[in-house]
Amino acid sequence: MNKQEKIKLLQDKHLSEWLKTRKIIKDELSSKQPIFCICGKLATGLHEDSCRKFNKTIDKETVNRLKYLIL
Repeated sequence: MNKQEKIKLLQDKHLSEWLKTRKIIKDELSSKQPIFCICGKLATGLHEDSCRKFNKTIDKETVNRLKYLIL
């Protein structure tokens, strides 16, 4: 099962847990990068919401933390 399939499964069957964990991880990662995003640009809230690299990192960490829900 690839990452996209895992994300889809978690969103379909455990949406509330997915959203809650994703928000926690986003806040953690955002606080770790006070000035620059992981892509190298300025880490503003608007940028982080639309940054593909930052959001992929959030998704990857969310899947890792919720892997116990994947059967």
